[in-house]
Amino acid sequence: MISLIELAKAGTIEKTGAKPKLPIRIDGVSSATLDVYKIPLEYLYYNDCNGRIATGISQYNEELRPANDREDPAYNDFVASLLKKDNAPALKRTKKSIATTGQQVYGYVLDDGRIVDGNRRYTALRELYQETGQTTYFEAVVLPFSYNNSAERAKIKKLELAIQMGIEERQDYDPVDLAVDIYQTTSGSDPIMTLADYAAGANMKLKKATEYYHGAFYMREFLKFIGTAPQNFQLIKENKIWALFLELSKSLAKNFADDAESQVRKNQTMESYFGFILHQIHVGVTGNSARNHARDFMRCIVATENNEKFNDAVFDVVEDLADSLQESSIDTTADLMKGLTEENDLITEFGDVYDTYLRDAKNGESVEKFINSVKKSVQEFQRIKNDGGLAGKLRFTDFSNAQLQELQTYMRDLNQVSKELFKQYGLYNKGRW
Repeated sequence: MISLIELAKAGTIEKTGAKPKLPIRIDGVSSATLDVYKIPLEYLYYNDCNGRIATGISQYNEELRPANDREDPAYNDFVASLLKKDNAPALKRTKKSIATTGQQVYGYVLDDGRIVDGNRRYTALRELYQETGQTTYFEAVVLPFSYNNSAERAKIKKLELAIQMGIEERQDYDPVDLAVDIYQTTSGSDPIMTLADYAAGANMKLKKATEYYHGAFYMREFLKFIGTAPQNFQLIKENKIWALFLELSKSLAKNFADDAESQVRKNQTMESYFGFILHQIHVGVTGNSARNHARDFMRCIVATENNEKFNDAVFDVVEDLADSLQESSIDTTADLMKGLTEENDLITEFGDVYDTYLRDAKNGESVEKFINSVKKSVQEFQRIKNDGGLAGKLRFTDFSNAQLQELQTYMRDLNQVSKELFKQYGLYNKGRW
């Protein structure tokens, strides 16, 4: 493994003369002890621990080994293609800017060449080199840290968060990438930092970080449920269904307690909801529409007394669907769609049950809304009566005789309509008045 610091000492890597201004304080380093270097592209490689990159390479973990271009350019080539696909217009703008005026903002790399910040700039420089053949350098600060050291990993992550999401310059993160980054950084047997530390470093509310963490957890459970690798997050990203897992995270936390019985019902609800997700994918509902449907599911089924009945009603269908998909080899969206098409009858059966429960819930909800609207009208008239027949700052001297007569007419009409409605409701509820 190379050491950029040793190469710098040997004179192989040249300083630019610029002095970095760190966005946060890091123990052991400061702007006074760091320099910006002109680093040959061949010594660098993309950070597989970065949330954006980790999502893209998740299904290829066994095939892709992080390496610089001197060792094996296949890794960098693959990640570069992902970054280009993720935001081609932004990469094109960066490339044009660098070609015209040079690299204006330096990046951050580790001693072994791992890029902590500057993926898009590095990608643009690689493309320019491949197109022109001209010697090209990536200007970056070399941090004396390694991911092999757990204490240093925390420092690296804090700096990365400060640059990409915090006080320096907030960049838009795809929500799946963000959830994966939060989960990978704060979970496992040797987490880099706590959830609270991540939220603080990313200038994010702890509640949001917690929801994203659990969203990533449920993504993993869903991926295991359909028989693919639990880290195959690209499948979620491609199908644009992140919102479904965020809504699941919020609803389960709200509707279930921590006792053993609640946890059993929570897990049953989670699997029923996985059936709902598969149904949404099969019928092509994604994005905001999927989010709205998920909220209907949570509000009209999960948060009601019918939740357990619904779970029982779809249990066999969901189990059969899971068994079928797990027997298939699902790695890509095409594999998943093929599996769902083959089990169209099960998907349809689930959809029929779901539609029935949702329709019944919404009908009941409409009745409640109707009753509440009548109740509010009655309360308004009672308030007017209690105020002597007036409202607000009105006085009877403000009304003309014609207006008072008009009000009397409306009151007689209201009285007559009320009597007729009272009789009408009685016809549908004989013996209960």
